[in-house]
Amino acid sequence: MKYLYLIILAALGLTIHISYAETVRQKNKLNLITAFKNMAGGVKKVFAPKAVAVRPTKLVKVSRSYDVRQHSIITSHRLDQIFVGVMKGKGQKLIDEARKNNLCPIFFAAVCAHESDIGKSYLSRQNNNVFGTFINGKYHTFESVDKSIEYAAKSLGRSKLYAGGENFTILGIQQTYCPVGAGNDPKGINKFWLGSVIDWMARIWGKEVYIML
Repeated sequence: MKYLYLIILAALGLTIHISYAETVRQKNKLNLITAFKNMAGGVKKVFAPKAVAVRPTKLVKVSRSYDVRQHSIITSHRLDQIFVGVMKGKGQKLIDEARKNNLCPIFFAAVCAHESDIGKSYLSRQNNNVFGTFINGKYHTFESVDKSIEYAAKSLGRSKLYAGGENFTILGIQQTYCPVGAGNDPKGINKFWLGSVIDWMARIWGKEVYIML
């Protein structure tokens, strides 16, 4: 009887221990899930400190006076979530060419999103022209989408007409790159370019973007 009593106490103790361990495990699991949710929900906040380790950053509001020569922080994964069609998987190409030509990648991607309808437009599909590039009086046909991206980045970033000169704001570029009342715009859609590019920048990242100093 004495041994039976001890066995019962031991079994009861083991049951309590297992129950407590399971409660702790579930609590820890819940805490981990909550942590991941919080981290995912605040991805914009946790992304910046990673860049700070390399270079300091600051938040800059997106507006028509935004300087497109600024080095904004963006990932290829985020851009690949936006673009489809002929632009599918071209996020890193957009970033690389923008940085190579001293352009804000978020701005550059926003122009592409507007001009190519995120890679679905007829001009994009038929001419590999994802930036609405107009050469010698007509829309140019590129041998590949990559060539179109490279041409646009060099033009917007290096040309004296755009960021390579005095037109380094979104408004300044719009007035030359896509002027309202242009002869090649019979339907008058150029007037939407400025607002659309700013809107796309906000949709890609937000109304404020992180800039590397």
